[in-house]
Amino acid sequence: MSKKLGMGFLFFSLLYIFALIYGVDSLWLLKIMPIVLLGVAVVKTKPSLIRNFLLLALFFSGCGDLLLAFDQFIFGVAAFLLAQLGYAFLFSRYWQGIQNRWSLSLLLIVYMLAMAWLLIPKLGELQIPVMAYLFAIGAMGLLAFQSSLPMRWAVLGAVLFIISDSFIAINKFICVFPLASYCIMASYYAAQYMLVTGFLNSVKNKKA
Repeated sequence: MSKKLGMGFLFFSLLYIFALIYGVDSLWLLKIMPIVLLGVAVVKTKPSLIRNFLLLALFFSGCGDLLLAFDQFIFGVAAFLLAQLGYAFLFSRYWQGIQNRWSLSLLLIVYMLAMAWLLIPKLGELQIPVMAYLFAIGAMGLLAFQSSLPMRWAVLGAVLFIISDSFIAINKFICVFPLASYCIMASYYAAQYMLVTGFLNSVKNKKA
């Protein structure tokens, strides 16, 4: 990713997060600008399977952002589920086996089971879609840990995505906590940046 696009991503990410202070969450265009800039960075790379699936994951992430901004929670979850499947497929391309980072994988499984245990009694009619999403992001995280990719950047991006979605779930279904919006968006933008940077670096290193 070029320095110019990276600085633009940081600028719009911080601008949106600061805008939340003044209650202008309705600025949906500002919300998706960081994802658009990541998409531009991916488009500027040479055609490849990784490039195509990154664009797919970013497209559905942008759709999810817009749908959640307009209070379409179910459709937003569905869009992000497709984004997670895209990232999961990319990590599967680097599959190394269950012996890789097995302790982290076990910790993730325990964490996802704990989240499911906490959420299920609170979900009501949303139980099926939220559990489906929980399974998808958990699978993405496991594939990230079991991949041959270094922890920096893509694997850490997967972890941050799980953390961001955990913030959403806790704030929406369990209890509202202070600064939730800032925690959600800061970890989300960082996750997307790390994922894209990590996969683009992997393509670059293969060609080196």
